[in-house]
Amino acid sequence: MPLYRNLIYIDDKDITYRVKHFRYEGDKCIVVYNNGSKEYAYSRERARIVSTALSEDNAFGIFKYLKETAEVVGRELDENNNILARSFESIEQIPEESVLSCYLNGTLPSEDTDTQKIDLFPFGFNTSQKAAVNLAFSRKLSVIEGPPGTGKTQTILNIIANAVMNGHSVAIVSSNNAAIQNVYDKLEKNGLEFLAALLGKSQNKKDFIENQKSLPHLSEFYLAPKKYDRLQEKAIKLSSQLTDYLEKKNKSARLKMELENIITEYQHFQKVYKEPADSSIIFKKNLRASSILEFWVSIENLARRGKRIDFIKRILFWLKFGIKNKEFFLKPLEEIIFISQSKYYQNRISEINHDLRKLEMALNKFSFDQKMESYTAMSMQLFKAVLCNKYKTSKRKVYSIEELRSKSADFVLDYPVILSTTYSLRLSLSNQFIYDYVIIDEASQADIVTGALALSCAKRAVIVGDNKQLPNVITKNTKTQVDPIFKSYHIKECYRYSTQSLLSSLQALFPEIPKTLLQEHYRCHPKIIEFCNQKFYNNELIILTEHSQNGSPLLIYKTVAGNHARGNLNQRQIDTIKDEIIPREKLYSLDMGIVTPYRAQTNALQLAFKDTNIKADTVDKFQGRENKIIILSTVDNEISEFTDNPNRLNVAVSRAIDQLIIVVNGNVDDRDSNISDLIQYAEYQNFTVVHSELNSVFDLLYKGFEAERNKFISKSGRVSEFESENLMYGLIKEVLSNEKFLKYDVLTHFPLRNLIRDFSLLEEEESNYAKHPFTHLDFLIYNKLGKVPVLGIEVDGFSFHQKGSLQAERDQMKDTILKKFKLPVLRFSTTGSNERKKLESRLLRIHDSKLRS
Repeated sequence: MPLYRNLIYIDDKDITYRVKHFRYEGDKCIVVYNNGSKEYAYSRERARIVSTALSEDNAFGIFKYLKETAEVVGRELDENNNILARSFESIEQIPEESVLSCYLNGTLPSEDTDTQKIDLFPFGFNTSQKAAVNLAFSRKLSVIEGPPGTGKTQTILNIIANAVMNGHSVAIVSSNNAAIQNVYDKLEKNGLEFLAALLGKSQNKKDFIENQKSLPHLSEFYLAPKKYDRLQEKAIKLSSQLTDYLEKKNKSARLKMELENIITEYQHFQKVYKEPADSSIIFKKNLRASSILEFWVSIENLARRGKRIDFIKRILFWLKFGIKNKEFFLKPLEEIIFISQSKYYQNRISEINHDLRKLEMALNKFSFDQKMESYTAMSMQLFKAVLCNKYKTSKRKVYSIEELRSKSADFVLDYPVILSTTYSLRLSLSNQFIYDYVIIDEASQADIVTGALALSCAKRAVIVGDNKQLPNVITKNTKTQVDPIFKSYHIKECYRYSTQSLLSSLQALFPEIPKTLLQEHYRCHPKIIEFCNQKFYNNELIILTEHSQNGSPLLIYKTVAGNHARGNLNQRQIDTIKDEIIPREKLYSLDMGIVTPYRAQTNALQLAFKDTNIKADTVDKFQGRENKIIILSTVDNEISEFTDNPNRLNVAVSRAIDQLIIVVNGNVDDRDSNISDLIQYAEYQNFTVVHSELNSVFDLLYKGFEAERNKFISKSGRVSEFESENLMYGLIKEVLSNEKFLKYDVLTHFPLRNLIRDFSLLEEEESNYAKHPFTHLDFLIYNKLGKVPVLGIEVDGFSFHQKGSLQAERDQMKDTILKKFKLPVLRFSTTGSNERKKLESRLLRIHDSKLRS
């Protein structure tokens, strides 16, 4: 079937299919018909040429590329019945109003200013879900980023409900049937399945036609107009109140996570500094933790300038901080700092608990949970009342297979919600039908060819997915066939089938695409999902799950050393799981799943546990599933790139609700990998971590100290009185924002004595220098997951650090000390250049050197 780049109307009659070609000459349109060569001239009043999405050459080329790729991919799926190619072949025109038009032409649609704010959420809502729904109705194209356990299906259901209430058709599609079935099941659970038709492939349509049901009795949902208006007004008012309290709930969740982290850090602090702080030193009652840091900064500044703490200073410190004991100020500086640090942890923990109690009291006084339940019930009642009015006078028609195409417009009035795969949506109804909304779920697993088919029949599109989870799988054979096609068209990289999912393609094509990150997480134990939060989501998740005290949420099991893996199968790990982990942890009757990167290990695990309720599968197959307990069998003797894939690890970790158990090879392995980050994180949380002779980094303490120190130096957020250090800090933060360095963070002016665990490795002069309170690294880069120091950075002023100077000697001593503890140091001269390249290269070298070790 020909594909029309322009539509041709003569006297408002569509003659496109009869025209061979046309052109303009002056004020005339010259038309040549298919059945001859004679030219016919029409005035511009009679002839009307309408552009389509393919009017531009570049868009036409991209579509031809997608169509040609579909022929290859469809043949790979089913050589005898290439439905994908036939779907593309059936496209006669792509309306400019379709979202596919935007995709092909690379034009991001503008905001729809006529859209009203959404206030009814029949399936409940949180802050980011509400924002996502409103964005979906205010933009022609939007993205919902849905990390694990953040309620993306709930968000989709609220979009469906509001679309239906506004008389719109909506299609929900995915690359897999499980996601679609999940949406249908949730509709059915709420008695709303009569709105939906599960179509797509031939068997689904056949099953639907054979099992059509009459409408349920909806009269019980009827609301008189005045009662409807009153209930709607009440629901909208309650929605506004809930929105305010949702902010309090989120603040409470953030504080709980901060409390978890600071208690863990304080316990590490106490483990390193076994001597308790002098309890006779009493600060002012209810003194803010930040004020204790302010005191610490003040003491250090006096000492740096060689000033004594005289009578006047003691009076000021007494008035401001409540310290009456003058003997305290005679103590060595390092002891004063240690007491301040210990007191900071205690006061900060107390402050957080106090703030949490206030928030919980406010939420309880408001009766948040009951009011959210009441609001959700009201919204659902209003939704069903709209459905009652829509369907009360109509008797549902029984449709035939043929009528799905011939009476599509009528069909969607009866069934406004169509469910299908991306692959089959165009086959569900008429080839000309275009939906008001198309929601593409699991879009990170949808390829661009089937995704384009779905976009071709969408006036608006909502793209739901997560680029941090597993993408669609492209086989080597397919890649070999489709890459030459891509190269032949000379189009943007974001359209490359072999490397892009639909989600990544759209985000690369439209960097400013309107998007909402679903932040509130409801699935995993806080310490499990906090790994994903820090490692993959830049600490943007708000963890609303409650802390469970039943056992450790993270466990590492290492098999005995040796090369136990044979190919992609590791029987030793299976034996460890079966004979050691399950009996020791008493997991026999619990809800448990075992995930592994490889099919061979999966097959062996399924055989080993065939007579049990334990489910074993590949990580890829487990995406979208969950269990109370997850065991991750890594298989490899040395962690491979496939196993260590960050998306695969993110999915594996986030399947666990209460406990995650990681099984790894027992060989000594210092590789810098995503798996090693997980192990270091678990060891830090379990207090089993020992990193050679270096301490873990107390980053929460020193970040608080930095903030107070910055106030002392300048109100502009400078980190140093030296401009060179301020510039370097900005550069470091910029480099660490790169995706490959996200696991690192940086602290400024970090004391050397806080890094070193064993001073016996040092000469007496080195030890004295390292223990001095003012001996510090200008910057310390560390792995924030395991709090492991990885790189020291020094900024050397030209005159102050000249060769032969006292400072140069101290620099050399510092380098010697850190070399003994295997902590690399990178020095930057204020007269140097190429700082960014040097820093990135050194971080990559650290990574590569660990890979080789």
